[in-house]
Amino acid sequence: RCDCPDTIGPMATEATDEQVIAALSPLLLDERRARIDQVASCRLSGIAVVLENLSDPHNGAAVLRSAETQGVLEVWTTGSKLRFSERVTQGADKWLTILHDDLITTCVEDLKARGFSLCAAVPGAASSLDDLDPKMPTAFFFGNEHEGLSAAARRLVDVEFSIPMVGFSESLNLSVACAITLYTHARRRRQALGCTGDLDATALLHLRARYYRKDVRGAEAVIARYLKS
Repeated sequence: RCDCPDTIGPMATEATDEQVIAALSPLLLDERRARIDQVASCRLSGIAVVLENLSDPHNGAAVLRSAETQGVLEVWTTGSKLRFSERVTQGADKWLTILHDDLITTCVEDLKARGFSLCAAVPGAASSLDDLDPKMPTAFFFGNEHEGLSAAARRLVDVEFSIPMVGFSESLNLSVACAITLYTHARRRRQALGCTGDLDATALLHLRARYYRKDVRGAEAVIARYLKS
């Protein structure tokens, strides 16, 4: 399993999250620090995206941007490893946890073990996106642009859902379908939970420390000096 965007590099120190924040805070402008803290507080760990056998790096990159803008933290890719278009992501991947497994079964086992409901986007499915329980941790499965989700993937999920459409068109582009799904479900989840994000205090502190590390150039050296002082 690979989680490249969450890899910061060789750790010069074994610092606690509190120490990381204390060391790096003085190097961030007040406005930037407030922005990072605000974005972290709006993250939703209860929504994940799974992309099966993706073939278009531009569509994949657009999915990453949509996920990041809606506060989603976790995106999985399964099947062939895909390099996302940096021109399209525009750095969105920096703030996400992106995981890859060759086999979709590994991804399914991980998500189920953490209590996620697995929901597949399938045109024409009887259940609608609006029928899904927003309080339930939910992983949204999307197939590739040409074949959709594989039969094997569809057998593994708990629910198949469709995006309501009232026009003549019967399907949507992958990145558009993902954007609509995430916008709709993230908004419903925040309303149902009555808060902007769903991370507990410990997870939020860890995410803030991770984001500070990503935002400050030479962060590991700064942290090392802080611990020695």
